[in-house]
Amino acid sequence: MIMTRRGVLILFLFLCVGGLWAGAQGGRSGQPAAQAAAPVRGVWLHPGFFGAARDAAAVKIPAVLDAYVKAGINSLFMLVKNTTGHVYFQTQIGVPDPAFNYDFFDLFLTEARKRKLTVHAWFCVFPEGAVLGQVREHPEWLIRDKERRFVATANPALPAVRQYEISLMLELVRRYPVDWVHLDYIRYPCDPIEPNFSFDGETLRLFKDSSGVDLMQVKAHDSGNLFWNAWLEWNRDQVTRFMRELKEGLASAGRPVRVSAAVFPDAVNAAVLIGQDWPRWAADGLVDMLCPMIYTNHLEFFKRAVGRAMEAAKGRCLLCPGIGIGTSHNQNTPEGMAEQMRISRELGAAGVVFFSGSSLGEPFLERLGKLD
Repeated sequence: MIMTRRGVLILFLFLCVGGLWAGAQGGRSGQPAAQAAAPVRGVWLHPGFFGAARDAAAVKIPAVLDAYVKAGINSLFMLVKNTTGHVYFQTQIGVPDPAFNYDFFDLFLTEARKRKLTVHAWFCVFPEGAVLGQVREHPEWLIRDKERRFVATANPALPAVRQYEISLMLELVRRYPVDWVHLDYIRYPCDPIEPNFSFDGETLRLFKDSSGVDLMQVKAHDSGNLFWNAWLEWNRDQVTRFMRELKEGLASAGRPVRVSAAVFPDAVNAAVLIGQDWPRWAADGLVDMLCPMIYTNHLEFFKRAVGRAMEAAKGRCLLCPGIGIGTSHNQNTPEGMAEQMRISRELGAAGVVFFSGSSLGEPFLERLGKLD
């Protein structure tokens, strides 16, 4: 077909305008840009899975990652701060796990990047089970229950706690070329009761300054009492404040660093009982990926939970259900895993994340390798 110069110009303008229109429509869809990428197929991993000795880890890490690549796994959620408070990277702020006398995270990240695998640096944010370092120096940072007993969890309501935990994350992203920070235990403790907020003097003072309510004068600690509801909401807001402060801190990293979070599966209960308002985080642009931990073999319950999570997130960030392989809640099968992946895909999830690497053995990897 022969076209005149005028015809070529008209066609060029048509294509340009069409491209701009398509881009605008995509921007209005509410779907995150990363949605168009390959589906996330991730796994949570603990350094102990590879062994504390450097020589052993240097052999096992490449072998495991090669098997993951073969199985189509493209995202690795590597633990860098444990529930004890120990860390697995070079630090001047935190306390390294003494069993690891080398830079484990550097070794792992180097091998992952060779294979073009995405790495999420996984922090168990507020648990401080061993009461280490700066936390040991500041026992007032720990939650106190109603009987004023210490709980080995740092208190999200205290500005100094939020600053400390964020400082660990900023230290890591400035030292290592990671693109994601992954948050776990980004909540108040649920053991032995829910809710379990802190009744230390400073927290009660901060609440009174904010609300005008002296919680010690509130007799009915139940949802029928407006003051108790205000207390629940205030504590929830402190965790969201942490998310906002982290996002602001990451803006100083000199490159984009995104935030993913492992969250409890029921958004309504999580907001009230553990102060984890993850739909709000998505709405406020504070999180880029949510991983509701839906650890069950019950397919109908799994489907219901994924559907509700998708509705709660409303397409404002990536949503990747956590599939339990071997957990305290379930022991899965390769076929059960594959069916849960199918359900997640049909409901529009951006992918899935498996818990955990220590349970994702050969039968599961073989099944993954056969999936599209």
